[in-house]
Amino acid sequence: KVRVNTLLPGLVDTDLAKLAPGYTNALQKTIEQSPAAKRELRRLTRTRSRTLQAASTKAVPDFRNPTAPEIRGITEWINTPGGAPLTLAALRGKVVLVDFWTYSCINCLRTLPHIKAWDAAYRAAGLVIIGVHSPEFAFERVPANVRAAVRKLGVRYPVALDNAFATWKAYGNEYWPAEYLIDKDGHVRESHAGEGRYAETETLIRRLLAERGTAVPRRTQAIADTTPTDLTTPETYLGYARLDRYEGRPIRRDVEAAYTLPAALPPNEVAYGGAWRVEADFIAAGPGARLRLAFRASKVHLVLGGEGRIEVRVDGRPVRVEHVSGFTRLHTLLAYPTMRSGLLELRFTPGVKAYAFTFG
Repeated sequence: KVRVNTLLPGLVDTDLAKLAPGYTNALQKTIEQSPAAKRELRRLTRTRSRTLQAASTKAVPDFRNPTAPEIRGITEWINTPGGAPLTLAALRGKVVLVDFWTYSCINCLRTLPHIKAWDAAYRAAGLVIIGVHSPEFAFERVPANVRAAVRKLGVRYPVALDNAFATWKAYGNEYWPAEYLIDKDGHVRESHAGEGRYAETETLIRRLLAERGTAVPRRTQAIADTTPTDLTTPETYLGYARLDRYEGRPIRRDVEAAYTLPAALPPNEVAYGGAWRVEADFIAAGPGARLRLAFRASKVHLVLGGEGRIEVRVDGRPVRVEHVSGFTRLHTLLAYPTMRSGLLELRFTPGVKAYAFTFG
């Protein structure tokens, strides 16, 4: 049985419709065409891949100076009184968890139930969680999009928009997600990249709260760790800046062109058919646009934007129709109870944009 669209149901941003048409596309080009941004994009591309491959085992390097770097360069605060900024200096005496995330990252989304549970259980005992939102794509730099995602995801702790990666760089961070646990004296006591190790992190949260001399409530109810343990298709970007494992005729950049689906696809390869405009970070569907992917996963997610619909087929059989509207976000296209392999085909109406596949 296929369970579909279970992630972020109804996540719609009405504010984004008020933005000038083409804003996100123009912003993405502006970001990616500067030499500094291209260097950052190359570094972040390597970063995201390493995160997926080492989700539950990779440790963040220890600080030479145990004092936590200050939160800096934030363009907007969400979930603080009047949007007022927070500083670690003002939070001395509290236990602080700094969580680097971005709202279309499936690894980050799988950590959220645990982080939200810690916030609910331990905020009154002195825990302060700060979600540092460091965007991967241009649409994640739009404050209205982040505000909508925070609201729909039910995130109630403070979120800092780190659009310039100032705090990310101050921490020497390299991963989405990554957590830094800071004690009452402002020292980093634990750093961890990726998913998993939730019980160990909660144990340390409780220990650091006890060091404050306050009563610590009972542990949170156990939440299932949904970190994938089986080998899946790697994260697959669709724009030419990070396109790999592609099968088909050469890509024509930044213009609409016709593509032909190959007769067969090797495992984990992707191919385009029909009319597509291939941009640096996404592909935009034209007439007759199709996409095929030879996948292995139990869940298939795709970041989508624009307006329209997608017919989802597996091994030639229609499965469902996915509607795309509102702001750009992660959609769950397939969700099987167990791991499986198959040939995914997506048939797009013109105007839909596709950014990257992730898998579970």
